Amino acid sequence: MQRLIAVGIALTVVSACTTTAPVENDFPVPVITAIPLTIGIQYGDEFRNFEHRDEIPGQQHWIVQMGSANVGLFDNVFGAMFSETVQIPSDGNIEKGDLGVPRRRLDAIIRPEIETYEFAIPGDWGSNTFTVWITYRMKMYRPDGSLIASWPVRSYGESRHQWFNSDDSLSEATTMAMRDAGAYLTLYFKDEPKIREWLREEADMQAEVRRRGGRLGRARQY
Repeated sequence: MQRLIAVGIALTVVSACTTTAPVENDFPVPVITAIPLTIGIQYGDEFRNFEHRDEIPGQQHWIVQMGSANVGLFDNVFGAMFSETVQIPSDGNIEKGDLGVPRRRLDAIIRPEIETYEFAIPGDWGSNTFTVWITYRMKMYRPDGSLIASWPVRSYGESRHQWFNSDDSLSEATTMAMRDAGAYLTLYFKDEPKIREWLREEADMQAEVRRRGGRLGRARQY
């Protein structure tokens, strides 16, 4: 009887243990032709320190840490997508044009956010893989704070279950989903309807600048 009780206690402890899966900041820089624009990038505090916690009483608890990896991913992606990027402090108020950095010319500001993070473990689907779904929300603003576009970037990643290394399996699946998001953004950024319209406006304005010999009729500064 005592042995059965001991086994029962051990199983309870195992079933309620916590697995922490930190995501490494290790993402390749996309090899693409940069769009000739200067873009401000703002990462909010929640984005920089993002953690997903899945805590079900009596079952295994999961903590996914991907804050620094978020920043590393999008630093690489935006750095490749545009000719120049400028970091905007997290406390800068984009909507009011109060960005908290020295005045300089910007074409637009992008603020990525995490809208949803979901995952499934092997037992959920009767498979031998960890599966991750992430939805990022991309928000792009003009320097005066007006919204250009807000659109979702949905991504997917999976990794085979490594026995006794569930944290590595979940981290790897998360990494694959993040890479999927970065690839989608670099490939389809210009296909977003409102972005396409804005880029056409920018091209027309730059053509007008060249026609006037380099004089810009309206300043794009903050």
